[in-house]
Amino acid sequence: MSGLKFSEEVARNLERLYLTRDVVAQRSETIKQLALSQGERVLDIGCGPGFLCESMADIVGRYGAVIGIDISDDLLELCKRRDPPKWLSYRVGDATQIHQPDASFDAVVCTQVAEYISDVDRALCEAFRVLKRGGRAIFLETDWDSVVWHSETPDRMALVLKSWETHCAHPNLPRSLTNRLVSAGFRFDGASVFPILNLQWDDNAYSKRLAGLIRDFVGRKNELPSEDLKEWYDEFTRLNEAGRYFFSSNRYIFRVSKSAR
Repeated sequence: MSGLKFSEEVARNLERLYLTRDVVAQRSETIKQLALSQGERVLDIGCGPGFLCESMADIVGRYGAVIGIDISDDLLELCKRRDPPKWLSYRVGDATQIHQPDASFDAVVCTQVAEYISDVDRALCEAFRVLKRGGRAIFLETDWDSVVWHSETPDRMALVLKSWETHCAHPNLPRSLTNRLVSAGFRFDGASVFPILNLQWDDNAYSKRLAGLIRDFVGRKNELPSEDLKEWYDEFTRLNEAGRYFFSSNRYIFRVSKSAR
């Protein structure tokens, strides 16, 4: 991961973000497109707080298996505290060097992770390696230029979002992801857009949780005056009270598979 540091505090903030209504809906769409069946083996690369793993484990059942890997001990500790079933396990792991046998999973999922991996092409090759022939995978990523966030000070908004881009290695990854996946050996099966639209600034909105992460990350970089960053964040409350709050972002879902031959 190129920018975000996963202290326990950041891990907790990410957990709250993953519980917002927008990300819950995104998980439902991811599971729908993955089309899991009972008894299947699934790998979640960069499982984060583990909510997607738990949902997938409910589907595959005790005769299946779900393994979630992540580089963060703090995130994995949050997963383990919720007492997962025996067929769901979590392990510290590097997406560019997955310690799993070749062709060992029916499905692989990687959501909001690939854009953070510097050597993303190696990570895609590893995902392909561990997938069984005839297996399928889902990759979901954000193009951070797709964010539309209303502000009465658009120049300041542009500076904040530009500074935020450095939190990941590939802020525009979706634009090249189809070609990268095919180069890794996958068969491209299609893509779709999952939109996030917030017209209110509230605690259950993805954009409010995201704004907190952005404020803290950009603040640590000391590229903008602290008073400007505070005003950037505080403006959202005023816009909301005036009925003028607007946030939109696109997530891009790529469906691929491994040839059965």
